[in-house]
Amino acid sequence: MIPFEIPDPFNMKRALFIQPHPDDNEIGAGATIAKLVSSGVDVHYLTVTDGGSGSNDANLSTREVIDNRRKEQKEAGALLGVNKYHWLDFPDGHLYDNEELRAKLVGVIRKVRPDIIFTVDPWLSYETHMDHIITGKVASFAARTSGNFRFYPEQLQEGIKPHSVQAIAYYTTNNPNTFINVDRFWEQKIKAIQAHKSQFTGEYLTFVTNYFANKAMQIANQADGECRYAECFKILPPILLHSNVDAIDM
Repeated sequence: MIPFEIPDPFNMKRALFIQPHPDDNEIGAGATIAKLVSSGVDVHYLTVTDGGSGSNDANLSTREVIDNRRKEQKEAGALLGVNKYHWLDFPDGHLYDNEELRAKLVGVIRKVRPDIIFTVDPWLSYETHMDHIITGKVASFAARTSGNFRFYPEQLQEGIKPHSVQAIAYYTTNNPNTFINVDRFWEQKIKAIQAHKSQFTGEYLTFVTNYFANKAMQIANQADGECRYAECFKILPPILLHSNVDAIDM
């Protein structure tokens, strides 16, 4: 038996949501974000890429796409109560696991000093988007190393101090261990997704909202107490993120 309890995100003071692109946080955890904000948790967004590949409209320049997606992200976040944003602006679709990305993620964690980090599950079965895989894995690396002063000591010379994270939570996961009742916040999630107009319109928007509603109703069967909608996460303390074969079962 693993001698660790699953951390409770609602016992945390500050949460950092690390997403590959504008819209991933809303899709994976939008209702939970609204619930955390409503509970008094200080929620920050960190977007790794610039979102510049997120349009098939040949009439738009890449710069226009980037500007549109940042504007949409702020509108979506505001609907959930989020107003603190951090942008890394790596090229969308061309993300690489390298020292620059690792250092920047560690740097933001040390500046924001979150108790819990939320991000995409990079081990999701059949995930093919490298931006998601890399973001999830590097965020996990950063969560483990941000408290170690020997990693990126040059940041400490700038007055930034090491910071240890209490937990990391993965959304869009095949192996959840936490199920959150989000009935009161479901409509906020849908409105936040709708704010990403460049990504979700017409029949595709209908498909997306129906799909996530159906999944949330399935997940609700595993939540504590009766609810119609729930979101699920794999939440782990960072100590289980290295050389631990039991983490998958926690």
